[in-house]
Amino acid sequence: MEDQTDDTVEDRTDDAVGDRVDAPAMDEATVDAHIDTLVAEGVLDHDEATDAVATTDDFEHRRHVYLDTYLDLDDAAFHESVADAFDLPSAEAAAERVDELAVSREEFATYLALSAHLDGYGVGELTQMAAIVAEVGPKSPVPDALEELDDGSWPAFVAEHDRAVVTAWKRRCEPCDAMKDEIDELLAALPDGVAVAGLDGESCPEFCRENEVNAAPAVAFFADGDLLEAVTGRRSPGPLGERAAELYGAD
Repeated sequence: MEDQTDDTVEDRTDDAVGDRVDAPAMDEATVDAHIDTLVAEGVLDHDEATDAVATTDDFEHRRHVYLDTYLDLDDAAFHESVADAFDLPSAEAAAERVDELAVSREEFATYLALSAHLDGYGVGELTQMAAIVAEVGPKSPVPDALEELDDGSWPAFVAEHDRAVVTAWKRRCEPCDAMKDEIDELLAALPDGVAVAGLDGESCPEFCRENEVNAAPAVAFFADGDLLEAVTGRRSPGPLGERAAELYGAD
Protein backbone atom coordinates (compact mmCIF):
# COMPACT_ATOMS: atom_id res chain seq x y z
CA MET A 1 0.00 0.00 0.00
CA GLU A 2 1.40 3.34 -1.01
CA ASP A 3 1.68 6.11 1.57
CA GLN A 4 -0.77 8.97 1.25
CA THR A 5 0.55 12.53 0.94
CA ASP A 6 -0.93 15.47 2.81
CA ASP A 7 -2.68 16.72 -0.34
CA THR A 8 -4.28 13.34 -0.96
CA VAL A 9 -5.58 13.19 2.59
CA GLU A 10 -7.06 16.67 2.31
CA ASP A 11 -8.79 15.97 -0.99
CA ARG A 12 -10.35 12.71 0.16
CA THR A 13 -11.40 13.81 3.63
CA ASP A 14 -12.97 17.04 2.35
CA ASP A 15 -15.19 15.13 -0.07
CA ALA A 16 -15.89 11.86 1.70
CA VAL A 17 -15.80 12.14 5.46
CA GLY A 18 -16.21 15.75 6.49
CA ASP A 19 -19.61 15.20 8.14
CA ARG A 20 -18.95 11.95 10.04
CA VAL A 21 -21.25 11.53 13.07
CA ASP A 22 -21.28 14.92 14.85
CA ALA A 23 -18.08 16.31 13.32
CA PRO A 24 -18.23 19.58 11.39
CA ALA A 25 -16.96 19.62 7.80
CA MET A 26 -13.20 19.93 7.44
CA ASP A 27 -11.49 22.60 5.40
CA GLU A 28 -7.84 22.41 4.40
CA ALA A 29 -6.65 24.26 7.50
CA THR A 30 -8.54 21.85 9.77
CA VAL A 31 -7.08 18.82 8.01
CA ASP A 32 -3.57 20.28 8.31
CA ALA A 33 -4.08 21.01 12.00
CA HIS A 34 -5.34 17.49 12.69
CA ILE A 35 -2.43 15.94 10.79
CA ASP A 36 0.02 18.02 12.85
CA THR A 37 -1.72 16.87 16.04
CA LEU A 38 -1.70 13.22 14.98
CA VAL A 39 2.01 13.41 14.16
CA ALA A 40 2.75 15.04 17.53
CA GLU A 41 0.69 12.39 19.33
CA GLY A 42 2.54 9.51 17.66
CA VAL A 43 -0.41 8.34 15.55
CA LEU A 44 0.97 9.43 12.17
CA ASP A 45 4.49 9.57 10.84
CA HIS A 46 5.38 12.33 8.35
CA ASP A 47 8.41 11.71 6.16
CA GLU A 48 9.61 15.23 5.42
CA ALA A 49 11.90 14.02 2.63
CA THR A 50 9.04 12.52 0.60
CA ASP A 51 6.09 14.35 2.25
CA ALA A 52 4.50 10.92 2.75
CA VAL A 53 2.19 10.27 5.71
CA ALA A 54 1.45 6.89 7.28
CA THR A 55 0.24 5.53 10.59
CA THR A 56 2.96 4.56 13.04
CA ASP A 57 3.68 0.96 13.96
CA ASP A 58 2.80 1.72 17.60
CA PHE A 59 -0.66 3.01 16.71
CA GLU A 60 -1.27 0.14 14.29
CA HIS A 61 -0.61 -2.32 17.12
CA ARG A 62 -3.23 -0.48 19.19
CA ARG A 63 -5.74 -0.26 16.35
CA HIS A 64 -5.32 -3.93 15.49
CA VAL A 65 -6.99 -4.86 18.80
CA TYR A 66 -10.11 -2.89 17.86
CA LEU A 67 -10.12 -4.10 14.27
CA ASP A 68 -10.06 -7.69 15.51
CA THR A 69 -13.09 -6.93 17.68
CA TYR A 70 -15.26 -4.87 15.33
CA LEU A 71 -14.52 -5.81 11.72
CA ASP A 72 -16.53 -9.04 11.88
CA LEU A 73 -19.43 -7.85 14.05
CA ASP A 74 -22.89 -8.53 12.69
CA ASP A 75 -25.02 -5.47 11.95
CA ALA A 76 -27.01 -5.62 15.18
CA ALA A 77 -23.93 -5.73 17.41
CA PHE A 78 -22.19 -3.06 15.32
CA HIS A 79 -25.12 -0.65 15.58
CA GLU A 80 -25.40 -1.26 19.32
CA SER A 81 -21.70 -0.49 19.73
CA VAL A 82 -22.05 2.72 17.72
CA ALA A 83 -25.04 3.77 19.84
CA ASP A 84 -23.04 3.22 23.02
CA ALA A 85 -19.94 5.03 21.75
CA PHE A 86 -21.80 8.12 20.54
CA ASP A 87 -24.58 8.20 23.14
CA LEU A 88 -27.32 7.66 20.57
CA PRO A 89 -30.79 6.73 21.87
CA SER A 90 -30.97 3.28 20.26
CA ALA A 91 -29.33 0.80 17.92
CA GLU A 92 -31.96 1.76 15.36
CA ALA A 93 -30.87 5.41 15.54
CA ALA A 94 -27.26 4.28 15.16
CA ALA A 95 -28.19 2.20 12.12
CA GLU A 96 -29.78 5.24 10.48
CA ARG A 97 -26.71 7.36 11.19
CA VAL A 98 -24.34 4.65 9.93
CA ASP A 99 -26.33 4.27 6.70
CA GLU A 100 -26.68 8.02 6.19
CA LEU A 101 -22.98 8.73 6.60
CA ALA A 102 -21.63 5.40 5.30
CA VAL A 103 -19.57 4.88 8.46
CA SER A 104 -17.43 1.78 8.05
CA ARG A 105 -16.40 -0.66 10.76
CA GLU A 106 -12.78 0.29 10.06
CA GLU A 107 -13.51 3.96 10.77
CA PHE A 108 -15.39 3.06 13.94
CA ALA A 109 -12.54 0.86 15.19
CA THR A 110 -10.10 3.66 14.36
CA TYR A 111 -12.21 6.14 16.34
CA LEU A 112 -12.18 3.84 19.38
CA ALA A 113 -8.42 3.32 19.10
CA LEU A 114 -7.89 7.09 18.97
CA SER A 115 -10.22 7.60 21.93
CA ALA A 116 -8.10 5.20 23.98
CA HIS A 117 -4.82 6.70 22.75
CA LEU A 118 -5.56 10.45 23.00
CA ASP A 119 -6.71 12.61 25.90
CA GLY A 120 -8.38 16.01 25.86
CA TYR A 121 -10.18 15.85 22.50
CA GLY A 122 -13.91 16.02 21.88
CA VAL A 123 -16.06 13.59 19.92
CA GLY A 124 -16.10 15.81 16.85
CA GLU A 125 -12.33 16.20 16.79
CA LEU A 126 -11.75 12.48 17.32
CA THR A 127 -14.24 11.62 14.59
CA GLN A 128 -12.48 13.90 12.13
CA MET A 129 -9.11 12.48 13.10
CA ALA A 130 -10.43 8.94 12.71
CA ALA A 131 -11.57 9.76 9.18
CA ILE A 132 -8.09 11.04 8.32
CA VAL A 133 -6.31 8.07 9.88
CA ALA A 134 -8.60 5.59 8.10
CA GLU A 135 -7.79 7.27 4.78
CA VAL A 136 -4.04 7.37 5.39
CA GLY A 137 -3.50 3.78 6.49
CA PRO A 138 -0.29 2.12 7.64
CA LYS A 139 3.11 2.20 6.03
CA SER A 140 3.82 -0.61 3.62
CA PRO A 141 5.49 -3.66 5.20
CA VAL A 142 7.82 -3.96 2.21
CA PRO A 143 11.42 -2.99 3.10
CA ASP A 144 12.55 0.35 1.70
CA ALA A 145 15.46 -1.35 -0.06
CA LEU A 146 13.06 -3.18 -2.42
CA GLU A 147 10.95 -2.03 -5.34
CA GLU A 148 7.32 -2.46 -4.29
CA LEU A 149 4.93 -4.42 -6.49
CA ASP A 150 1.22 -5.14 -6.33
CA ASP A 151 -1.22 -7.50 -8.01
CA GLY A 152 -1.19 -5.33 -11.09
CA SER A 153 2.58 -5.04 -11.51
CA TRP A 154 4.20 -8.29 -10.34
CA PRO A 155 3.44 -10.31 -13.53
CA ALA A 156 5.27 -7.74 -15.67
CA PHE A 157 8.19 -7.67 -13.23
CA VAL A 158 8.79 -11.42 -13.38
CA ALA A 159 8.26 -11.43 -17.16
CA GLU A 160 10.80 -8.65 -17.73
CA HIS A 161 13.62 -10.43 -15.86
CA ASP A 162 14.99 -13.85 -16.73
CA ARG A 163 15.68 -14.39 -13.00
CA ALA A 164 13.48 -12.67 -10.44
CA VAL A 165 12.76 -13.00 -6.75
CA VAL A 166 9.53 -11.59 -5.29
CA THR A 167 9.25 -11.39 -1.51
CA ALA A 168 5.95 -11.14 0.38
CA TRP A 169 5.60 -9.33 3.71
CA LYS A 170 2.94 -8.67 6.33
CA ARG A 171 2.37 -6.09 9.04
CA ARG A 172 2.56 -7.10 12.70
CA CYS A 173 4.67 -10.09 11.70
CA GLU A 174 7.68 -10.81 13.91
CA PRO A 175 9.36 -13.19 11.42
CA CYS A 176 8.95 -10.51 8.73
CA ASP A 177 10.53 -7.90 10.98
CA ALA A 178 13.42 -10.23 11.72
CA MET A 179 14.04 -10.85 8.01
CA LYS A 180 13.81 -7.13 7.25
CA ASP A 181 16.61 -6.53 9.74
CA GLU A 182 18.79 -8.73 7.51
CA ILE A 183 17.60 -7.41 4.14
CA ASP A 184 21.02 -6.12 3.08
CA GLU A 185 22.61 -9.48 3.86
CA LEU A 186 19.80 -11.28 2.04
CA LEU A 187 20.26 -9.20 -1.11
CA ALA A 188 24.02 -9.73 -1.01
CA ALA A 189 23.55 -13.50 -0.71
CA LEU A 190 21.56 -13.81 -3.93
CA PRO A 191 23.36 -14.51 -7.21
CA ASP A 192 24.42 -11.52 -9.28
CA GLY A 193 21.86 -10.36 -11.81
CA VAL A 194 18.78 -11.56 -9.93
CA ALA A 195 16.08 -8.87 -9.82
CA VAL A 196 14.44 -8.57 -6.38
CA ALA A 197 11.20 -6.86 -5.37
CA GLY A 198 8.61 -7.08 -2.60
CA LEU A 199 4.89 -6.80 -2.08
CA ASP A 200 2.34 -6.57 0.72
CA GLY A 201 0.97 -10.10 0.91
CA GLU A 202 -2.29 -9.00 2.54
CA SER A 203 -3.00 -6.59 -0.32
CA CYS A 204 -2.01 -8.98 -3.10
CA PRO A 205 -4.34 -12.00 -2.96
CA GLU A 206 -3.83 -12.87 -6.64
CA PHE A 207 -0.07 -13.17 -6.21
CA CYS A 208 -0.52 -15.34 -3.12
CA ARG A 209 -3.13 -17.55 -4.75
CA GLU A 210 -1.29 -18.05 -8.04
CA ASN A 211 2.04 -18.79 -6.34
CA GLU A 212 0.77 -20.84 -3.37
CA VAL A 213 1.97 -18.32 -0.82
CA ASN A 214 -0.06 -18.80 2.36
CA ALA A 215 2.19 -17.26 5.00
CA ALA A 216 4.65 -14.43 5.48
CA PRO A 217 7.43 -13.77 5.01
CA ALA A 218 7.68 -15.58 1.70
CA VAL A 219 10.26 -15.71 -1.08
CA ALA A 220 9.20 -16.74 -4.59
CA PHE A 221 11.86 -17.61 -7.18
CA PHE A 222 10.96 -17.05 -10.86
CA ALA A 223 12.80 -17.80 -14.10
CA ASP A 224 11.60 -16.53 -17.48
CA GLY A 225 8.29 -15.57 -15.89
CA ASP A 226 7.60 -19.00 -14.39
CA LEU A 227 7.56 -19.86 -10.70
CA LEU A 228 10.34 -22.26 -9.72
CA GLU A 229 9.66 -22.41 -5.99
CA ALA A 230 8.10 -20.42 -3.17
CA VAL A 231 9.31 -20.78 0.41
CA THR A 232 7.55 -19.35 3.44
CA GLY A 233 8.68 -18.48 6.94
CA ARG A 234 11.77 -16.69 8.15
CA ARG A 235 14.88 -17.80 6.29
CA SER A 236 18.48 -16.74 6.91
CA PRO A 237 20.38 -15.03 4.10
CA GLY A 238 22.90 -17.87 3.72
CA PRO A 239 20.42 -20.70 3.08
CA LEU A 240 18.29 -18.48 0.84
CA GLY A 241 21.33 -17.59 -1.24
CA GLU A 242 22.30 -21.25 -1.50
CA ARG A 243 18.79 -22.22 -2.62
CA ALA A 244 18.79 -19.44 -5.21
CA ALA A 245 22.12 -20.67 -6.57
CA GLU A 246 20.72 -24.20 -6.86
CA LEU A 247 17.56 -23.04 -8.64
CA TYR A 248 19.33 -20.70 -11.04
CA GLY A 249 22.39 -22.86 -11.60
CA ALA A 250 24.74 -20.20 -10.26
CA ASP A 251 27.98 -20.85 -8.44
